[in-house]
Amino acid sequence: MTGSPRDDDSGSGTRGEESDQVERARASWELVVHIDRDDEKALERLRRALRFPRSDREALRAMLPGPVRRGARVDLEPVLDQLRSAGVMAKIRHREATHE
Repeated sequence: MTGSPRDDDSGSGTRGEESDQVERARASWELVVHIDRDDEKALERLRRALRFPRSDREALRAMLPGPVRRGARVDLEPVLDQLRSAGVMAKIRHREATHE
C-alpha cells in the first residue's frame, strides 16, 4: 500500500543548493517507514528497496516501525519513491517534529 505523493510533512524552506547542504549537515529530515517488524514480506521489500545486504536484515528490523534514514529532504525523496514503488508505506518528516 502506498500513500499519496503529498502525505508527508512538507515543512517550509528553500530548495537551493546551499540549503540542501545545511540539511545534509544537520540531517534535518528523516525517512520513516510504517511497517510491522514481524511482517517478513514487507521487511524483504524494504531491505531490497534500501539495498541493505541480507546480513543487515535484523538491524533493519530493529529500526521498525520508525526512521530508517536521515539527511536532506532532496536526498530522501528518491528513496521514498523507491519504497512506495516497492509497496512500502513511508513518509518524510522534519526531525524537529519528532522532538529529538
